[in-house]
Amino acid sequence: MKILCINPGSTSTRIAVFDEDKKVFIINITHANEDLEKMGDVQGQLEYRYDMIADTLRENGISVSDMDAVVGRGGALRPMGGGIFSINEAMLADCRSGKYSEHPSNLGCQLAKRFADGAGIPSFVVDPPLVDEFDECSRYSGFEPIRRISAFHALNEKIVARYIAQKLERPLEELNLITVHLGSGISVTAHRKGRCVDNTFGSGGDGPFSPERAGRMPVLELARRMSKSPESKNPAAWKKFFSKQSGLVSYLGTNDVLKITERMESGDALAKDLLDGMAHMIAREIAAYAAGLEWQVDGIGITGAIARSGYIVGILQRETAFIAESFVFPGEFEMEGLADGGLRALRGEEVKEY
Repeated sequence: MKILCINPGSTSTRIAVFDEDKKVFIINITHANEDLEKMGDVQGQLEYRYDMIADTLRENGISVSDMDAVVGRGGALRPMGGGIFSINEAMLADCRSGKYSEHPSNLGCQLAKRFADGAGIPSFVVDPPLVDEFDECSRYSGFEPIRRISAFHALNEKIVARYIAQKLERPLEELNLITVHLGSGISVTAHRKGRCVDNTFGSGGDGPFSPERAGRMPVLELARRMSKSPESKNPAAWKKFFSKQSGLVSYLGTNDVLKITERMESGDALAKDLLDGMAHMIAREIAAYAAGLEWQVDGIGITGAIARSGYIVGILQRETAFIAESFVFPGEFEMEGLADGGLRALRGEEVKEY
């Protein structure tokens, strides 16, 4: 069974074709910022991206009519449990309106549905970004007006959990796992019997700092600092600062962990301290979630671009070895996650309605 996967991002659209679980074609279609800006909001990009995908498929001799399904990235849908969802009008309406968030991934289900309908085949999304499987106790922040929310690298971390289950040769629903996505943002997630019951929302000010994000900070010192800033009445500026201009880049002027590692190896003490500090904070978060799983952890998955850093991975493995065996999956597996969900749907696994 062949599956076409479509994953729209901020400045690119990735497409891939899988034959069963084998990747036979993948390409990253890049989009210039100036071109996207001319189209106004995200919804204005739909025709442009559709035409580029269609042209790319045609140039590579790929016909959608040869596919068995099309799977798109889920987009900002309402908070709900993970799984495979058929694309319906309610989902399309929420993504068109940006009701839950305005993000390029909102185009994923729209593009998938359009290509699939043209070929008369089914279309799905898998593990959308706002997957919410929190235990109720995970929602409490300690300040009554604010609730913790589930927001993490759901598509990648869910498929990595499945990979660990395969390595352990056990059903996912029997396992307690912790996954760590290491990218420009970092998320740590506790999986209990297939459900993601807690996670860190990095861009929302939770968890360890990352190459670009501030992570969890001392609240009173933060409030004092913000009250004295000329930007104190500009929430958008603070949001950008904490989610794009903090973390490693705020100290060293770069978010490239490999370059920072080279600086460390050349004797830059600050670079070493920052890499150590980031890794220690990630390890502490893993241990915290292990405690929440009553120390019954079957495996730890380390994934994302920074999982290519032997230095960071080495620290994490040393500091968490007492908890469980760790499995390293460098890079990200979003396209594999989409294809895996589509294949499971075609094989008869439960498909949910939005």
